[in-house]
Amino acid sequence: MSISKAKRYQSKRRRSSGSRFKRGFYAPLNEEKYQQPTDRTMNKGILPEYRSSYELKFMKWCDMNPEVEYWGVEPFPIPYVKPTDNQVHRYFPDAIVKFKNGKNFLIEIKPKNQCQDPVNLAKWDAAKKFCEGKDIDFIVMTEKELGIK
Repeated sequence: MSISKAKRYQSKRRRSSGSRFKRGFYAPLNEEKYQQPTDRTMNKGILPEYRSSYELKFMKWCDMNPEVEYWGVEPFPIPYVKPTDNQVHRYFPDAIVKFKNGKNFLIEIKPKNQCQDPVNLAKWDAAKKFCEGKDIDFIVMTEKELGIK
């Protein structure tokens, strides 16, 4: 999708006017490295959407890093039990990255102050279990790993 089409799509999307996080679409410079979500419910054919400045920084890093073979955002859902209602929900990790050396990572990007939230911990536990035996490592990246602050 072209940048102008993505911007028109973005303007049509409902936005929380009170959101304190930077949001928008990132136009990869190395389009061949970006892989779109595989889940049919995700919007295919659009540019990757970021929901924070942390996610934007990560997308730029993946796009420009010569060691990254491919990357994608919210690649697929992982079921998890939400501790506040004991119901099964779907968790979409923020990113997946495959490096040219064969390493694969499923990544969540969160501010450090959100890393002890029980709902986030339940999601991440489900992601770790999902990754077992799949040659994928699950990691949470905070300001520290992203070089922010």
